[in-house]
Amino acid sequence: MDFDIIIVGAGMAGLTAGRILANSGQRIAIIEARHRVGGRIFTTHASDGAGRPDMPVELGAEFVHGLPPETWSLLREAELATYEIDGVELCTSGGPLQVHQHSGAGISVLEHMLAFEATLPPDGDLTFAQYLGRVAIDQAARTRAVEYVEGFNAADSAVIGVKALAMQQRAEDQIDSDRLFHVRQGYDALPRFLARQVEAAGGTILLGSMAQRIGWRRGAVTVSGAHERGDAFALAAKQALVCVPLGVLQAQAIEFAPAPGRILAQARRLVMGTVMRMTLVFRARFWAGADLPNVPAGVQAGLDRLSFLFTHGALPPTWWTPMPDTAAMITAWVAGPKVALIESAPATPAKPDALLQRCLGTLANAFGLSTTSLEQLLLSWHCHDWQADLLARGAYSYVPAGAIDASAQLTEPVEDTLYFAGEHTDTTGHWGTVHAAVRSGLRVAAQLQGGTR
Repeated sequence: MDFDIIIVGAGMAGLTAGRILANSGQRIAIIEARHRVGGRIFTTHASDGAGRPDMPVELGAEFVHGLPPETWSLLREAELATYEIDGVELCTSGGPLQVHQHSGAGISVLEHMLAFEATLPPDGDLTFAQYLGRVAIDQAARTRAVEYVEGFNAADSAVIGVKALAMQQRAEDQIDSDRLFHVRQGYDALPRFLARQVEAAGGTILLGSMAQRIGWRRGAVTVSGAHERGDAFALAAKQALVCVPLGVLQAQAIEFAPAPGRILAQARRLVMGTVMRMTLVFRARFWAGADLPNVPAGVQAGLDRLSFLFTHGALPPTWWTPMPDTAAMITAWVAGPKVALIESAPATPAKPDALLQRCLGTLANAFGLSTTSLEQLLLSWHCHDWQADLLARGAYSYVPAGAIDASAQLTEPVEDTLYFAGEHTDTTGHWGTVHAAVRSGLRVAAQLQGGTR
């Protein structure tokens, strides 16, 4: 045996587990197809045009959502500075900008849903769209609820389950997830810290190494594939931990011999959500400090502290700046079924180009400016197509109606030899988050060490 444990995937789940296992004296190797660690944490750096040459721009996971203790423990240990997102939230439905109201009078749709879900039998579930069809709410509230659920979860409201949404909402309340934080030097500093820790403990990380086949029997695993130069590799171990994204698992991009049928069947019950996001860096914050034609006087003063912008009925529908960081940068977010509207845009050579044109047009309309003026101010734009990325095949997972138990099923080892981790295996209601990946890494490390966490 070359190693005790081979870990496939150097995202947050694999790195979290790898560090614990290496520190416990296990001989571990982490195989990663990319040339970097972090997986769907992907940070690039760009000039802001004002003397800051290495401003972090997140192309994947961006926010630390709330106060999950696992993530914050790592951030403190790595001595990474953070700041909390804060500022004014505005919205428009095609008319003048106005202050965004999170909920109207009375109880929000999601709070109604929590009460409704509590009345369902243990084996009862329905989609969010089905739930909306059963409750008496006005069309505006219904539209906003669908926008939120699909945008936040990268999900189709006709697929995602009420039980999963309720579990998620309760889990988020426990960690104050409405608070959002940035890592000042970029989110990728966290996986890079973990990677250094793995190697310092004697672990091996092989970048640019594509795992193609996992052959196994009880107590023995061989992971084979190809390095970036094309030369083949084969590593042997007693056990393997598979930390690839759900989309990769579902596509069976890695051959298992024999196939762990139960695991693959449970993976097919979940769904990989779709997201397109783009960050635009301008020469100046055009939205601040000037009289804009589409901004009422009462809203004008808040533009200097613009944080989130919601352009209802337009694409992209959700935007944010790094406020209180005053970089002239704004990020557009499209998720769920709306992604198909961007991808199907006619007469565009590539999806990022289609998204860029949509971004400039929607921003121009929201602020009453011309698209040409924004193009002249645009310094750079940054986008990564996660759906086309064969090492991700989507953004992050969500749970359809009737599949609330699938993630727990994915945590069960296969003959004490194959183990699985990643945000899609989270059992605490935090699917799709960095802290879900970290929690899954902690869980599987305890399993491999004979614990029950």
